This record gives sequence, C-alpha cells and structure tokens, in this order.
Amino acid sequence: MEKILKENFIFDTSAFISLESIYLLRDIIKLFNIITTNSVVKELENFAKHEDKNGKIAKRVLKFKNKFNIQKSKIKELIEFLEQTDNELYNLSLNKRFPLITDDHKLNYHTKHKIILYFSTFFLITFISAGLISKKESLEKLEKLRDIRNWENNIIYLTTKKELEKLI
Repeated sequence: MEKILKENFIFDTSAFISLESIYLLRDIIKLFNIITTNSVVKELENFAKHEDKNGKIAKRVLKFKNKFNIQKSKIKELIEFLEQTDNELYNLSLNKRFPLITDDHKLNYHTKHKIILYFSTFFLITFISAGLISKKESLEKLEKLRDIRNWENNIIYLTTKKELEKLI
C-alpha cells in the first residue's frame, strides 16, 4: 500500500490546549504529523494535575500522546527572552524547517523572522479551505476558543475572525 506523506507541524503547549479545547486535535492528527518535545509533554502533564479547564483539556491532549512524534532538540541558538521549552521548539523548527504552531505572543515576537510560525487558529482556515468544516462551524469554534482561552479582543482572535469572514 502506498504511504501517504503527511505535512509536519511542531506544536507547543498552548497550541495543544487551544486546539483540543475546540475538539480539533483528533482531526489534525489524522491529517498531519504532529511533532513536539518531551518538555511540552511535561508541561501538559503538569497542567493535567489540576482540575481546572486547562487541566481537563491537557488530560484529553495526553490521550493522543502516542500519536505525537516526540523529538529531542539541541539548543544551538538561544533566545534569552524565551523559556527553555520555547527555545527547544524554536531550534527544532529552525533545524527541521517545519512550521511551529503556537498561541504564545512572546514566542511569536522573538522568532517570527527566523522560522515559519502559525497560530493554532491556522487550522480553522485550513479546514474550511479543505472543505472539512463550514465557515459557520469555524466561526463558532473560534468564538468558543475565544471564550475558553479568555482572548476577548486578542490579536489572534481578531485576525482569525477577519480572515474567516473573508472566506466564501
């Protein structure tokens, strides 16, 4: 049987939490190869120790752990303003040349001119373009994500909403 090559994406903790909060992670895993690090898995495990909304979401994310491609990343280029985990992800993206999926504004700010970086809402637009969900469903998921993640007038929310509304 012919092997289908899946596009690769590197995920940070915030991307996992956001995408699973609107129940998109299962579909993303079916369509794409998700790469992360042990540090991200540890962050998710720490979230999962709590019974708050992020803890419950992290527990759901960890159910998919065996579907993630967990890789080590040596830090060859350190960005002093970033935490260890973010430096690992940045270096992994830099070395592998795979896009990094995040919702972390600080990570975005310090790496955006060096690597390909998308916010997690990228998949809402991708799924509409592929005909996997409707524009209406995507907008509903974005509103739910805004509420769950406490984004109010956050730039990720506003930019994605504007882009979704432009789509047919």
